[in-house]
Amino acid sequence: MKEKIINHALRLLKKEGLKSFSMRKLAETLSIDPMTIYYYFKNKDHLMAELVDVVFHKFYEGLSLDEGTGNEKEKLETVLIAYRSFFIQYIDLSLYLIQSPSHEYPAVKNLNDLILDLIQSSIPYENPELTRDILIDYIHGNALSLSNHVQKRSSLKTNQFHSDQFRKTLKRLIHRLFENRQLA
Repeated sequence: MKEKIINHALRLLKKEGLKSFSMRKLAETLSIDPMTIYYYFKNKDHLMAELVDVVFHKFYEGLSLDEGTGNEKEKLETVLIAYRSFFIQYIDLSLYLIQSPSHEYPAVKNLNDLILDLIQSSIPYENPELTRDILIDYIHGNALSLSNHVQKRSSLKTNQFHSDQFRKTLKRLIHRLFENRQLA
């Protein structure tokens, strides 16, 4: 039942959006008593934490960073491109994460650590955390600006154009960040 609740919660979140999502609505879509959900999840934040774990697990499963796949910068680009796609796919859950930065989600920490490790192994930095934060903020900003297009179901050609533009800009940003190692 717990897995069924999680799957329905993800679908409802995608369909209704973060603002309209509630435990009561979730129970209604499942045709169960709301207390059944509370048996598995003590509150909405607990459910959301489980959703974060589930979708990040999917993210890591889909991520391929084999030893033979390019240098660390290329691996960093791969992670960031995949994260942007993931962020757009789960836009409402991503918004929830941005709005609740005080919560410590192990899956998010793992992603931050992975990006930091790739930055540090690419080139030694005076402040690698700042570089990571700049890159992640860029991903978030870009994905949020596109969230309207995604919700309106823009054409495949338009989405491909945005993805191509994103990749070009990301390459330039990484190049600039890696050239200017003394970010303050």
